[in-house]
Amino acid sequence: MNILISNDDGIYAEGIKVLVDHLQDAHTTYVVAPLEEQSGTGHGITLHQPLRVKEVYRDGQFFGHSVSGKPADTIKVALAHLYDEKKIDFVISGINRGANLGTDLFYSGTFAAASEGTFWKKNAIALSLIVDGDDLYFESAGEFIVEYLKTIEGLNFPLGTLLNINVPNLPMEEIKGIKYTKQSNRKFQEKLIERKDSQGNKYFWLGGHPVKGDHIENSDLDAIENGYISITPVKLNLYDNELEILLTKK
Repeated sequence: MNILISNDDGIYAEGIKVLVDHLQDAHTTYVVAPLEEQSGTGHGITLHQPLRVKEVYRDGQFFGHSVSGKPADTIKVALAHLYDEKKIDFVISGINRGANLGTDLFYSGTFAAASEGTFWKKNAIALSLIVDGDDLYFESAGEFIVEYLKTIEGLNFPLGTLLNINVPNLPMEEIKGIKYTKQSNRKFQEKLIERKDSQGNKYFWLGGHPVKGDHIENSDLDAIENGYISITPVKLNLYDNELEILLTKK
C-alpha cells in the first residue's frame, strides 16, 4: 500500500522514524510532517503566513518533507501538491509520544493530521504510545501496526470515520491483546502557573495533569489501564440527534 505518514511531534521525532522503519519494508511510505513540534495545536491551519516545505534527510538518506506549519497543514500540502498524483491508501499519524485518550482528541495534533486525511476520503489512523516512565516502547507500537494493517488492508472505512489507536508503554510480549473501545471522558485538571519576566510583566504557563472522568464501560482508558491496545473507531460528524429532539420538543 501507499501510506502517507505525519505526526505532531515533528519530523525529527523518534516515533515517526520508528513508524517508517517498520512500514517501509512492506509498503511505500511518504513522510510529510511538521518541521517543529506541534503538540496540542488541534486542527488548526496556517492562513496568514507562508508554508515552507523542505526535504529532510536522516542518517544520510532522504526521509521526507518538513512543513513549517501545523499537522493538518502537512496533510493538505501532501495530498494537494507533493503526492497529489499518488494513490494514497492510508494516512497514519504517529507514533505520538503520549496518550490520545478521551478529550485529548479535541486538542491533539496527531489526531488532527489523521482526521485531515479522513476529510480527503482516505483511510486514516492516529497512533499513539502511552508515556509513563523513562523507557519508551515505540517498537511495540511499530510492530503492532504492521500486523494490524494486514487485517484491514482492502477495507474502505465509512465516510468521515477513522481509527484512534493507543498502545500501552510495554514490551510487545507484555501487551495482553487489543480491544475495540469507546472514547472515554478522561479530562485534565487545569493548572495555570503565573510568573513574571525580567521587566516585571506577568506571563502564564498552561499545564495540568489528566484525571479520570465519568466511567464508561469498555473505554479507551479502561483498555490501556489493563494492558490492552485500544482501538477506537471515531466519527467526525458532530451532529447530535438527541439534543435536536430535546430542542424540538420545547
